[in-house]
Amino acid sequence: MKIISTNPEVTFDDVLFLAQKADFDMSEEKTKINLKTKVSKKIEIDIPILSSPMPGVTEAQMAIAMAEMGGMGYIHGFDGFENQLKQVAEAKSKKIKVAATVGELSVSGLKHIGDLLNLGTDIICIYTYHSLNTPTLKFIKEVRKKYPKAQLSTGPIATKEAVVELAKSGIDSLNVGIGPGSHCTTRLVTGVGRPQLSAVLECSKAAKKYKIPIISEGGIKYPGDLAKALAFGASAVMIGGMFSGTEESPGEIIKIDGKKYKNTWGMCSKKAITSNDSDNKNFLEKNLHLLKSKVKNIVFSNKSQSLTPGNEALEEGVEALVEYKGSVKPILNKLTGGLRRSLWYQGAHDIAELQEKARLVLISDNTNLENIPRI
Repeated sequence: MKIISTNPEVTFDDVLFLAQKADFDMSEEKTKINLKTKVSKKIEIDIPILSSPMPGVTEAQMAIAMAEMGGMGYIHGFDGFENQLKQVAEAKSKKIKVAATVGELSVSGLKHIGDLLNLGTDIICIYTYHSLNTPTLKFIKEVRKKYPKAQLSTGPIATKEAVVELAKSGIDSLNVGIGPGSHCTTRLVTGVGRPQLSAVLECSKAAKKYKIPIISEGGIKYPGDLAKALAFGASAVMIGGMFSGTEESPGEIIKIDGKKYKNTWGMCSKKAITSNDSDNKNFLEKNLHLLKSKVKNIVFSNKSQSLTPGNEALEEGVEALVEYKGSVKPILNKLTGGLRRSLWYQGAHDIAELQEKARLVLISDNTNLENIPRI
């Protein structure tokens, strides 16, 4: 065993920015601040926000809404190749930028990537639980050889060693974050992970040599978290839980006692691992007793899936019903509005200047109590 450092590492709730001199008025935020950023070596978007390839978050409708607001959606592949191609085709018909994730490291997966590229998919994300493994590295090299012009992404990772090996394999973008997501239980199940801001900082430093953008994946709860991720070296953030339950997320609206809900589940939950069935009616019938609760977010493992002995799935995520949130666009407006205001407080005009000028302090748990409204 080797302890890397005895100094605590940090995540969003551990730091605060210090305000600095701004050379423009707060009312000029939209005209003076540029949020454009690269999410791969060749792909640029207008705001540094991506929607997660969670099966309960991003299909065509979400990808379209994200692009209309200046961001980008990563369309999941949990319902099979055919459905993913359908979703990508629908999104690309709007002439927008879109990404798609592929997790099948096989000959059929390689062919599917070709089909996605033929539809005009802008980024192919080769997504596994942990990308620093021999099969993933080998597959990325095969994809790079067969499709040399493709923009390739992968993740998640959390160390500089992963950055170096994946950069050498030919990657164009890296997702950083093991375990910070609202639906993820990897850190509890396996004891593996890293505080998100420290992971982003180390990976972004290593990635600069290769000019590879870093995407901070998971852990965003407030607009200020977005600014912190960028200041620590991310080019953009990937959000899942905050976008679940929106109009644009997959699935039907479920009504219970006059309230509206939507089902959501993580990429490593049993529902995602064992089934392509996203039928909310079936989900509702089997878990109705839990849904009568007045708790805002009802989180539980779905016990309805049957597994053959010796083929049990190890879950690293949860599923839930969340209250219906309406369109994702007001959420994006709040995120970008908070981000612009954070840059104004720090006298920064763009993300690069934020990363150069940001000054942060470490805070205590008592400070976090002080941060929140108390009325």
